[in-house]
Order: sequence, then structure tokens, then C-alpha cells
Amino acid sequence: MDKKYKGNGLVGGIGEGPALVTTEGIAFNLGVDEVTGVVIETGHALEGECVAGRVVVCRSGKGSTAGSFSLLQLAQRGLAPAAIVNMQADAVITAGCVLAEIPLVHRLDTDIAGFTAGEKLRVDGTAGTVEVME
Repeated sequence: MDKKYKGNGLVGGIGEGPALVTTEGIAFNLGVDEVTGVVIETGHALEGECVAGRVVVCRSGKGSTAGSFSLLQLAQRGLAPAAIVNMQADAVITAGCVLAEIPLVHRLDTDIAGFTAGEKLRVDGTAGTVEVME
């Protein structure tokens, strides 16, 4: 039986992929390498992990407005996340997801720390839902 959670959809579309989970924020501008899609922020819980094709589940974005452009750069290189789920999305993540056409949902009716790294998630940014696929 699949588990489905409701939140607020901010950027429409559907994205599916294995979960990449942290309760920390992510700085896409300096914390993720735009050429490889790998988290390079020293000491970050996801350091060394690649965001490409994954559903990034995190607290929010962090850093400067350049993070929006970084998400677009990742998308243009085929290295963007399949979707993003935030506890509380910020303007940088939201704008980047709009530019890069990455589905974005935030404020879920569950704690994001309950998601398990690697489990397959289906994010519907239009409906504002996140479904754990079995």
C-alpha cells in the first residue's frame, strides 16, 4: 500500500525518483557542483551525493539568489533533481524550480525526516502531493 502525503504545490508537474533526504537546507549555488550535480558543501549531510534524477527532500534552500540560476544550469545539463520537497520553500528554491521546471511541494502533513533515503517518491507539484511508491 502506497503512502500519500498532502502539502502545498508551488511548481506544477510530476517528478519521480529515489529520495535524497536531509533535514538541512541546501545551497544550490555553492553547495552543489553545477557540472556534476554532486553536493560539494563541506560537512553537509549529503556531501558526495548526486541530486540528478532524485527527489531532493530538505528543509529549504539556503544561500544567495544565484541558487535559482544554479538549478536552471543543472536542468540544462540534465543533472537537475526530478522534484524537490521542502519543509518550507524559500524564494530562491521556488524561482529556481519555476525556471528549471522542477516540481516543488512544501509544508507536507508529515515530518520530512520520516522519508527514507532511496525510497521511490512521486511528487505532484500541481496537486501538492508526495507519494511513497512500493
